[in-house]
Amino acid sequence: MTISQAPEMRSASDDTAFFGHPKGLGFLVATEAGWAFAYYGMVTILTLYMTRQLFTPSHIDHIIGFPAYSHALQTMFGKMTTLALASQTFGLVTGFVYVTPILGGLIADRWLGQRITIILGLFALTGSMVLLISEATFLFGLLLLVIAGGLMKSNFLGQVGRLYGPDDPRRTPAYGWFLIAVNIGGLITPLVVGTFAEKVGYAQGFTAAAVGSAFAVISYLAGLRHLPQDLIIKSSKVAAKAAGHAGSYFLILGGLLAVLIANILNSGVYNQAFNIFPVWAKDHVDLNLFGFEMPVTWFSAFDGVMTIVGTAFAVRFWAWQASRGTNPPETSRIAIGCALTAGAFSILAIGALAAHGGKTVIFAPIAFFLLADFAIPWVDTVIMALFSRAAPPGATTTLLGCYYLAAAGGNFMVGWLGRFYEAMSPAAFWGLNAAIGLAAVIYILALGAWLNRATAEVAAEA
Repeated sequence: MTISQAPEMRSASDDTAFFGHPKGLGFLVATEAGWAFAYYGMVTILTLYMTRQLFTPSHIDHIIGFPAYSHALQTMFGKMTTLALASQTFGLVTGFVYVTPILGGLIADRWLGQRITIILGLFALTGSMVLLISEATFLFGLLLLVIAGGLMKSNFLGQVGRLYGPDDPRRTPAYGWFLIAVNIGGLITPLVVGTFAEKVGYAQGFTAAAVGSAFAVISYLAGLRHLPQDLIIKSSKVAAKAAGHAGSYFLILGGLLAVLIANILNSGVYNQAFNIFPVWAKDHVDLNLFGFEMPVTWFSAFDGVMTIVGTAFAVRFWAWQASRGTNPPETSRIAIGCALTAGAFSILAIGALAAHGGKTVIFAPIAFFLLADFAIPWVDTVIMALFSRAAPPGATTTLLGCYYLAAAGGNFMVGWLGRFYEAMSPAAFWGLNAAIGLAAVIYILALGAWLNRATAEVAAEA
């Protein structure tokens, strides 16, 4: 096995410039915050934009390639209303953003390296935001967005993990910082992108998102010298070596893929917060605050705040458990997160049912985001750290791409489930999502003993 640009695999334990972490993590966090501002700003307004403007009769003819696109979707999924078409588009785009990282990881691991691949992805992200500003190039913007996600996502996670040695206790908290960065961007973007879109115009909203993507480009290039060197495997001996460890590799993959099933179910309902929830809240939640009609996209800002608070709480709580020697296995933490998600959607169902056809009080959505956002670190952070530890050298970003396949599956599920909203009462629809979250809890608990043994072997392999 020959390695081009050998990596710094040892932990930089003496580098504590960023809140006790390596300086490179600070630049990655800033880049991720810019990416999140652009991407989640787009996500916040996408379904509203399609249903309230773009897919209306006076605008739909402006979209280049739309007749062929609509025909293809309706051939695959049947005849759809405007809302169903928008929901399916949302699910496909946000899903494929998380399918392509496995290809981006392969490109980085085998050919370009993480740095060049991420830089290409950041420029593609900025280009996608620019294309979304025009109705005519809407579909091209979505396509470029998918390509950008593929080039960037798993490579970001791989670079975070490679800042630390395999036994460095800062690794899991580092992914907590990464999650906080996502939600700092997610906190700010509804207040900026969402407000521009609802109060001025959707083109202005996408323009604001493009500014965030430009910030991500600048942040990454500024911190390039503080990031790990690229690891590129260029040898036919890699396959032979993998074959020699086939048993342990299959155990690693089997354990990780089994864990991802729960993640698919959890993200498949959680992300309705950005798909159907804004549509439902616009029509069925009392948004009047002291005489001011609150933009529905502001709920996404609250989502960002609560995720930051929930992640900070989880990291502190895990540190307290570690000091007492009572750390639970990863599967138990994931079960807690899935249970919180199920409880969050139960609150929406109860709130919608209590409205008796009228407006749901605003406290139900607030309580929903409180529980759903506290759930995120118990699922996402735990799985990200596990995958970064488990990956064999030279395959880190490829396997992290597998992690993103779960997010892709969840987003495809979001779009598919959203099509049932119009055929059900709001209470029944949110109850369905709560039931799926509960199924994730039952699944992870039922397979917990086997999964714990498999993940223990993963740690030993790392």
